[in-house]
Order: sequence, then structure tokens, then C-alpha cells
Amino acid sequence: MLKRILYFTSLSSCAVLFAIISSLYYITNPNLRSNPSLSDEKYFIAHATGSLEGYTYLNSKESLLNSLNNGYRYIEFDLGYTSDSIIVCVHNWEQFNKATIPNICGNDSALYMKIPTYSEFRTRKIYEKYTPLSLQDVISIQKQRPFTIVTDIICDTEALNSYFEKNIRKNVMVEAFSEEAYHSLKESGYIPMLSLGCISLLNGGFSFICSSLINNKYEWITAEQHSSKRTLRLLRKMFGLKIALYTVNSASFFNWHLGNNDVDLIYTDNWNLKKQLNNYQDNSTK
Repeated sequence: MLKRILYFTSLSSCAVLFAIISSLYYITNPNLRSNPSLSDEKYFIAHATGSLEGYTYLNSKESLLNSLNNGYRYIEFDLGYTSDSIIVCVHNWEQFNKATIPNICGNDSALYMKIPTYSEFRTRKIYEKYTPLSLQDVISIQKQRPFTIVTDIICDTEALNSYFEKNIRKNVMVEAFSEEAYHSLKESGYIPMLSLGCISLLNGGFSFICSSLINNKYEWITAEQHSSKRTLRLLRKMFGLKIALYTVNSASFFNWHLGNNDVDLIYTDNWNLKKQLNNYQDNSTK
């Protein structure tokens, strides 16, 4: 009798193990997309307004219009505060100052880091020819030429609400760097994306994210380009998450991820949608 019990227990265990292995195989293996087009604007985000004439991280009016003319319908903007608390488009002030103050002294670190007033910001030119953008400029252009605004760095709901009217928040994707920010943004009508990079797998981070995903707390996440492909598939297939991947400029990388149905959106600097080629062969990351 005991042998029979052990026999059937063993069979049951094997069946469960087989089911688990089969499920994991399905979840972590590609679910191929049929002929993903590298000219399809629904897959691509112009990173920091996209590159122009070999420059990246411009966050400028000219690069924004260039990306729109190239067919992009998702445009990302890095956001920062001027010294008088106006939200403008800037990756960081050190980079902005170096690009907008001619002949800046290489050793003048204080000048590099100085945050300009909004009035000073408006007088600057990026590389002596490109026009800096305020967040209000972006909103004005978006009303004339509709596209989805994607933002980075600032995820304070109250601050963003002072710029975005309720009727356009459904067309604004905001990268969120905490659980609280994600839910606050969602409640206010934005499309928040939880940054996986802000959650440490140590100190309970892994159990936090698993618990949150299982309870369907999230819809979108952002992940960096070197994230495990199997992990991305697991998140998509098991938890139904949508994934925005940053920052990629390689056609082979696009084909791999889009063809294997790993991601939904890809941030890119240099991809020319119309010509389906990399304009400048710059594979910088976000």
C-alpha cells in the first residue's frame, strides 16, 4: 500500500514538474511577430526629441519637429527645473551649459553646474543654433501637431498637473520612479511607466515587484536595453505588462526584440523611420 502511495505521489510530482517546465518554456521563449516593420511609428520613441545633425540629447524645437516630420508619434523629453522653478526640457544642467555657453572654461565646474533662470534659459542656443524648449512649448506644439508626449526625470504629479490639462493627460506617458508616483500619476489620468531600474533586487525589491505584478498594479514598465530577454518575455506573458525599452539604435536589435515580441516600444536616438536606417551610427544609452 505504501509503495502504491509513493508511486502515485512520484507520478503526481513528475506531472507538476513537467507542467511547470512546460509553462516556463512557453513563457520565456519567443512568440514571434509576423514581419515587424522598422518603419512603423507605433514601435518607436524619439529619445530626448531624437538626434539631429549628429547631436543627441538635444531636447530642442528643431529636433522635435525633425522627429515629427520623420514620422515619430512618440517623443520623449527630459524635464528639469530652472532656478525659478519653471519646468523646461533639459537632460541635465551640466550638459546644457556646456552646449549653450560658447568658450566655456574647461575648469569652471561652478559654471557647468549653475542652474539658469527661465529668462536666461530662453536666451540660450544649443550648439549656437538649436532652440531650447520649455514644457509649455511642447504642449503648444502638441496641440498643433498631435503626438504622444513621453517624459523623464520629473514624475511629481502636482507639478505636472500645473502644465497638463486633464483632457491631454491620456496622451502623456510619464516614467515613474516609485510606487507612490506611479499610482498618483495614474489616478490623475496619465499613462505612467514604472522604471525597473529604480527597484533593487536586494532588500526585498524582488518580492515587492513580484507581489505588485501578481496583483496587477502596473500596466507599463521601462527597462534598459541589456535587460534579460527571457525576463522581458516573462513579464509580458505571465503578467501582461507592456514594456518600453531604452535606448537602442541598432537595426538588428530592433529586429530581434520586435520580431520576438519582447517589447512594445523602443526609445531610439538615430533611427530614420522613412529610410529604415541609423542616421549616425551612435549607440549611446539613456
